Amino acid sequence: MKIYFRHYSGAITEYDYLFFDCMAEVALDEEELALHEGWLPDDYFSPKNAVKSHWYQARQTRINLSKFADTRSSRKARKKCKDIVVKYTKANKANIEILKDIFNKYFEYRNFKPWKLEPLLNLEIERKHFLIYYLNDEPIAFTFLRDVGENSVFSTQFAWNYENPKLYLGKYANLAEIDYCIANNKDYMYTGVGYEKACIYKSDYQGFEFWNGEVWSNNIEDYKWLCERDSKIEKTKDLDKIKRYDDKNFFIND
Repeated sequence: MKIYFRHYSGAITEYDYLFFDCMAEVALDEEELALHEGWLPDDYFSPKNAVKSHWYQARQTRINLSKFADTRSSRKARKKCKDIVVKYTKANKANIEILKDIFNKYFEYRNFKPWKLEPLLNLEIERKHFLIYYLNDEPIAFTFLRDVGENSVFSTQFAWNYENPKLYLGKYANLAEIDYCIANNKDYMYTGVGYEKACIYKSDYQGFEFWNGEVWSNNIEDYKWLCERDSKIEKTKDLDKIKRYDDKNFFIND
């Protein structure tokens, strides 16, 4: 595994902080170790002529599927979406035009900057899959999934056309992804990064864990606190204060 850094900015005079991406080239036989150490593949970043997937280090999140159990909240979400039919398809068999239409409507509704779906499929397409959600025989949403490690799945991207927002389909989609993983005897379902209030929902499920930079933690209160704090950051000096506080109080000091 070759680790490399993309250095963007930093400060050493008034404040002390560094801003960079920590990346790695990960071979197939190195994936399990990479997952254990808090790495996930970045399919949004596809270098030209890449022969290995490129992974990134962050506050990753996952579900330990051996510890998952339905709750009152999840049962309510399942009931609300009882008319949704979920179908599995391999990425190289999917109708990309239909998925692109859903993707574009998702961007429009959420007011996100649009980007193309196809680049996600460029590398290792045989390890990539879709769950497609149907209502009245019409496809209305999808989840893009990627195999990682020896027996885990990375839920990389969810998109929904929002033509019926009252469905609250996002919560149900998380459960459908978990159901798929459990049915296929997977160990973990990785759910991407956990930053800001927008990612607190990821901790709603039994078996939730997050990578704090040193260990996989199941301390949900810590996770929620960190996400809340992320959303309060407004100035460079806030980053400096956070670094000093966490170095003293949050990370393990050997």
